[in-house]
Amino acid sequence: MMTDVITRVDESIYIDAMPHAVYTYCLDPRRLFAGDPKAVVESDVKNDGVGTTFSLKMASGPIEEDDVLEYVDVVPDKRIEIAMQPTMHVLRRHGAGHVTAPYSLVHVFEREGGGTQMTLKVQVHHPPLYERMMDRLEGKGPERMVQARLERVKHAVEGMTAAA
Repeated sequence: MMTDVITRVDESIYIDAMPHAVYTYCLDPRRLFAGDPKAVVESDVKNDGVGTTFSLKMASGPIEEDDVLEYVDVVPDKRIEIAMQPTMHVLRRHGAGHVTAPYSLVHVFEREGGGTQMTLKVQVHHPPLYERMMDRLEGKGPERMVQARLERVKHAVEGMTAAA
């Protein structure tokens, strides 16, 4: 039996900037994924966020991951949801590859004191059993990747607000 949605990662960080500054920074996937192991290879950014599309690529040993993403739900200064469809290729062979279960990257921006609590939830939709088993083999790798991404956003946004 398949589970509808599994929260794979749920990480938060405090950013010393108002929610609007953090949200605005995250509207551009080139900034959101800057320095990430998953590199933005192309993007089409929309001013209000909804409909922004982009592709990510990451190679790890013999596996290459190609992700197609779209900003599907945007609530100004509060929330950005990105739909992600990964495709895995072995030994850098392209073609059909293996299309995995779809993901949602849900970014929430909550005012906390004089700053923002930014939360990123990585949710997997309808993962088959073998993908759930593979997730267990990954260990804490996805959590570390998300936490590092949140740290990069924190440093970038705080650096921008300090310079202003």
